[in-house]
Amino acid sequence: MKVAMPSLTALLCLTCSTSTLAECLETGVQLQILGSGGPGASGGRASSGYLLWVDGVSRIMVDAGSGTKDQFYRAGANSDDIEFVGLSHLHPDHSAELPAIFWPAGGSFNISGPTGSDDFPSIEKFLELLIGPNGAYSVLAPRMNLQVTTVDTSSRQSMKIWSADNILASATAVPHGEVPTLAYKFEFAQKSIVFASDQNGSDPAFIDFARGVDYLVIHLTGTEDATGVIAQLHAKPSVWGDMAASAEVGQVIVSHISATTTEMLDESLAIIRQHYAGPLVIGEDMMCIEL
Repeated sequence: MKVAMPSLTALLCLTCSTSTLAECLETGVQLQILGSGGPGASGGRASSGYLLWVDGVSRIMVDAGSGTKDQFYRAGANSDDIEFVGLSHLHPDHSAELPAIFWPAGGSFNISGPTGSDDFPSIEKFLELLIGPNGAYSVLAPRMNLQVTTVDTSSRQSMKIWSADNILASATAVPHGEVPTLAYKFEFAQKSIVFASDQNGSDPAFIDFARGVDYLVIHLTGTEDATGVIAQLHAKPSVWGDMAASAEVGQVIVSHISATTTEMLDESLAIIRQHYAGPLVIGEDMMCIEL
């Protein structure tokens, strides 16, 4: 596995005890951030995408937003090694590059996503429209062998969705306006991590879902003074800080960063810090974090 060295900005952690690595290791479990940006310019960051490496193998992927195909291969990941893909929701900055990542080799893996709504297809319908026999990329249909799990976003109960060896994956619905959206939890023998996804932070059930995990990946899009649609879709920095503190998570990893200037990002991070006193890591594309 070879990856680029993170920039100096990526290594500026606030009371950070997490090991940020120049490259992922051949042993243990690491989180690699393929894309740390949100929608729009995002300061040049790729859109959301994450890998979980286990003993040097890229086994798990969460989200596949714009720009993550190139990052996937820069990381040395192998589509044949992917066993599970979790799509949080079907906005393009979280799902657009799924077919690009698995073209041309295809893949055989479990994939999960949310139920649909009036404006969004279910994960089954999404995959049918995208890579089904009559889909937009029907050329991929014979190359893909997918076991699809749909998580009901009308329920606030978490759901176990996949397990292998000493890994257990579960998901729960989170409030992201009217967009069916999931958060994911992965529990390993010694460590646990939650991907909070895009959410406005209005459902206290998420705190129970994330309670006591070692790592919480948050999506920092809304500023503290956000109003309108952004406030309906995305939690403010103070809300993220409160949720992390209430859930007593071990460390917070900030991703899905939409700030276009260092000053904007610094302001939001300072507000999180007022509410959450634990270690906090500023995510950056290609950063690898030992769990």
